[in-house]
Amino acid sequence: MNPIDMLAEAARIYPAWWLAHEARPVTVMELAGPVRAVADPDSRGRQFIAVKLCMLDGVRAAGFVLARRKGVGKWSPARYLLNRVEASGEGGQCAASPKIGIAPTAADPALAIHAELEVARRALERAARQIAALYPEVLRIDTARDAAIAAQERGGA
Repeated sequence: MNPIDMLAEAARIYPAWWLAHEARPVTVMELAGPVRAVADPDSRGRQFIAVKLCMLDGVRAAGFVLARRKGVGKWSPARYLLNRVEASGEGGQCAASPKIGIAPTAADPALAIHAELEVARRALERAARQIAALYPEVLRIDTARDAAIAAQERGGA
């Protein structure tokens, strides 16, 4: 699953999950019907949902992040926990807060995704400015390398 599809899938699943389970850890078998319907619209089964949730482990979307707790023994099922995350300032850092008493509205996921995309856009702009600042130095080094190779070829021929 590519990152864009993963974010879209998480943005569909997380709000339904929060309404059904909030921050309680659950196994795939304990998932509420509405969450199963969103995660597995074609009713492929428990293992399909388990694989999908495994891929979403640690993915932040729609103001939430999913955490996976591996089972203790070989046959113990993994438990999944959905936490609310809040942006904390310019750096795009987030603080997980599993206790929140307000149910999300229909607009919350879209606003959270927009905020995450804005943070990512700013980070890309900073990286582009840093690369642009290094470009003259890269050209200088490239020219010096070409001159050294040419001098070596003239001297060796």
